[in-house]
Amino acid sequence: MGNFQFRRSRYSGHKISRLTAARMGSTAHKDQKGEADAMPFSVNTNSSALSTAQSLKRSDRDLQAIESRINTGRKINGAKDDGAIFALAQSLRADLSGFGVVQESMDLAIAVGEVSLAAVESISDLIIDMKEKALAAADPSLDDRSRAILNQDFIRLRDQVDKVVGNAAFNDLNLLNATTPALQPATDVKGGRNVDVPPYDIRLGGSDTDLIPSMVIDPLQDAKDSLTRLESALEQHTNIANVYGGRLRTLQTTREFAVKTSDVLQKNLGTLVDADLGREGARLQAAQTQQQLQVQSMSIANQLPTFALKLFGQ
Repeated sequence: MGNFQFRRSRYSGHKISRLTAARMGSTAHKDQKGEADAMPFSVNTNSSALSTAQSLKRSDRDLQAIESRINTGRKINGAKDDGAIFALAQSLRADLSGFGVVQESMDLAIAVGEVSLAAVESISDLIIDMKEKALAAADPSLDDRSRAILNQDFIRLRDQVDKVVGNAAFNDLNLLNATTPALQPATDVKGGRNVDVPPYDIRLGGSDTDLIPSMVIDPLQDAKDSLTRLESALEQHTNIANVYGGRLRTLQTTREFAVKTSDVLQKNLGTLVDADLGREGARLQAAQTQQQLQVQSMSIANQLPTFALKLFGQ
């Protein structure tokens, strides 16, 4: 073969001359002695394509992860992303759901309590008006005709008490007519019920009031007896109003704390799992560029085995 040297390929078993390798454009380099070394070719195994394929798979996986974070707005979408963070996030979500239930439970108790308080205050106003009529009728110098007129007004005011009590219902819950037990709303996510809204029976003749259905202010003695009952009933209703007012303040304070705690937990949850969309957008652009370059590299690597055909064409 003259001055030409041949080297056996470890894959194909064919001898490829350096001159032929140079003609087909293969990559060659010179060693320290200045001699050129040829790149082996194989039609069975394309190591360059395999390496590029692995890089392309990694790029596809990274690109899918970035797109998932952008689509969901979260950097942690499941346990496979980060098991520890996901477990903590799930715990926070459970607490947030619990605080939602707590707020709803207290909202209902507050609504029922406010209706009951308004009714008690209205009945207290009626008692004041009734007391005014009874005080006037208890005057011994008052003639019978005037006392009878006062008595009619008194009876009208008295009968309004049961009407107010009957209307003091919210969501079919009435704390003033002995039909509803004490309300015990949830006050924390562990199911604690530290505040209750008690029921009372303040219907005419009820166990928690001295007002009775037969109360009148005519004749004179009945006016005196009714005046005594009214003074006692006014004190009773004032105490009931104070109880409801105090429980409502406690419930409102507890609810405000629950709302603030829920907001803090929501913020912490966002810090743990929410993605930085600005940063993810930059990563997406870089990943897409990298993927395009690797696709081109794969195309080049897949063409290398076809150079073997040129060897036999020389």
